[in-house]
Amino acid sequence: MKNMTSNRLEINLILFFKILLGITVLTVFHLALFRDFDRDEFEAVHSAWKILSGERIYLDFFQHHHPFFYYFIGPVISLVGESSSTLHVLRMFMFGFFIGMLWCTFQISDLVFGNRKITWLAVLFLSAMTMFSQKAIEIRPDVPQVFLGLLAIVFLWKHVLKPNQIILYLSAICMAISFLFLQKTLFIIAGVGLLQLYWIFEKKMNILQLITYWMVFMFSISPYYLYLWTQGQFEAYLFWNWILNMHFEGGFSPFKAIIDSLYYNHFIWIFFVLGVVRCFKKGIKDLPLLCLILLGTVFLVQAPYRQYFMPFLPPMCGIAAYGVLSLLRPKQASLVVLIAFMVPMIFFIRTMIVYPNQPQLDKVSWVMENTESADRVYDGDARFNLFRKDIDFFWYSTEPGKGGLGTYKKLKPYTYDVYSAIQKYKPKIISSLFINDLLESTELGNYYPSEVYPDLYIKQK
Repeated sequence: MKNMTSNRLEINLILFFKILLGITVLTVFHLALFRDFDRDEFEAVHSAWKILSGERIYLDFFQHHHPFFYYFIGPVISLVGESSSTLHVLRMFMFGFFIGMLWCTFQISDLVFGNRKITWLAVLFLSAMTMFSQKAIEIRPDVPQVFLGLLAIVFLWKHVLKPNQIILYLSAICMAISFLFLQKTLFIIAGVGLLQLYWIFEKKMNILQLITYWMVFMFSISPYYLYLWTQGQFEAYLFWNWILNMHFEGGFSPFKAIIDSLYYNHFIWIFFVLGVVRCFKKGIKDLPLLCLILLGTVFLVQAPYRQYFMPFLPPMCGIAAYGVLSLLRPKQASLVVLIAFMVPMIFFIRTMIVYPNQPQLDKVSWVMENTESADRVYDGDARFNLFRKDIDFFWYSTEPGKGGLGTYKKLKPYTYDVYSAIQKYKPKIISSLFINDLLESTELGNYYPSEVYPDLYIKQK
């Protein structure tokens, strides 16, 4: 009788978690459709369009990320066309990766804890993590990069529990593709590498498997580096992706993002800490070890934006779910989970209302309607120009003394004169961003403010 009651409670809890998860996923889906776009998203789309238009990354235009994401979304832009609706289609692609990351979280939690209540709650917690779901739907290389990194961890864990060379190789290949999407995979590599050393110490892996894993990884990324070398682009790649980023201007503490997250996900953070303690007491060390390493890598970053936390959050939510269900009775756990669900839901709904993306889409459309395909545009910082040519190698991150341009000018001599560039290329539309005394300037010629957007100026014939 007790067993029947226990089974019924377990089924009811799982159903409860699934219902809340369904509501959360639908809310995040609407968030992907209607929430405003980050400037990084416009940067990604415009970079892909530039490559489609025949420009060479690192040589013809500024970019400081690995290129695979731009090659990946390029065909989508080509198929859908040059319109603001392309952004919605790409957001839906990213939402697919969001679902994939939830699946990976389910798999990792299931492999570690072997309890479906914990696995479903882990997925619910991750979908309700505001810093995760806000970033996991954006058109940014971090999204497929983290998905592939998590998939690599899933395959590796499966291999450790039931050795299979093919699964081991798949893990290494996924890790390599993740790295080609974005160099931030180095942080996942650090976590997985240290976890592998722990498994060797625990005799769950051996040295040969470790060497084989990273040899497959190196072999998988080597074709791209061979291409760079043969095309004479390796030096440019090295500078823009690594040297520049190591000297990038500006910085802040990761505690800023953590404190912001605590406002909306306090219970998840509290039970994560309690869950880590509980895991170590019960001899579950693998997942907390990986999780803490991934969290630690965030503190090595000069400017740890919320997307840097994405690899850490899936295992964190698994541990938080374990903490809730191992420390609380079912009724108490249900109440905590309900509150942990409701607070971020309020945040998501408020975000859609307060920060809609329609004004941005309208501005993108207005620029397209008032220019021809051969026209150039001065944007200044990836605010609205998606499908028109720029007037300088540095087309975003041009704030004086900061960002990519400011960092580059401290490393190498470079003359950036926006007035001369406007005179030379005669862009059809210019933004007032980072241009002083625009109305008084006699150097800009025949430009008049738009009646629709006061910050934009259009060239008269």
